[in-house]
Amino acid sequence: MADTVCHCGFGEEYFTLEGNRSICTVCGGEVAGRSMGVFDSAVAVAEPERGHGPEAAPGSRILVIDDQPFFRLRIRDILEQTHHRTIEAGDGIEAVRVLAAGLRAAATNPSERVALAVLDLNMPGLIDGFQTLGVLKAMDDNLPVLILTASAPTPELLKKLGQLKAKKYLNKSSKSLEELLLRNLEGI
Repeated sequence: MADTVCHCGFGEEYFTLEGNRSICTVCGGEVAGRSMGVFDSAVAVAEPERGHGPEAAPGSRILVIDDQPFFRLRIRDILEQTHHRTIEAGDGIEAVRVLAAGLRAAATNPSERVALAVLDLNMPGLIDGFQTLGVLKAMDDNLPVLILTASAPTPELLKKLGQLKAKKYLNKSSKSLEELLLRNLEGI
């Protein structure tokens, strides 16, 4: 298979990891020149095949976790345009409570299950974003977690996110956040 190259030029900043390849989250092209090296075994964040595993279909519940009310509101507005139902949490402890309530409610009403979490990493409080990610995945290993943060995608950050089983990394400083977020909901 011939390698495709990121066509938009944003691939070095905005990308997700699919197996051992870096894929631009803006244009979908392979990010040329990004060596996976240390990520090969630590980060195997592959896209699920269509029809397999959880998907964030319209009408599904999405948990938005961010300490900044402005970003929670912005993400909620974007998601509600595509008919998703959102639940907000301002810190990690609140997110854990919301997910636990959703898991209990899903036992009798499957539509109450949280289908996706959108998580900021840089949050003050008793538990930060990394700890929150670890707890959420311990509670529901099948929960896809999309990281939406202003932290730069360093090799160390991506390795840690891969070990914690994050689904995707997106930079919330993007000028086209709406398009970036909606594009990356597909197939999750």
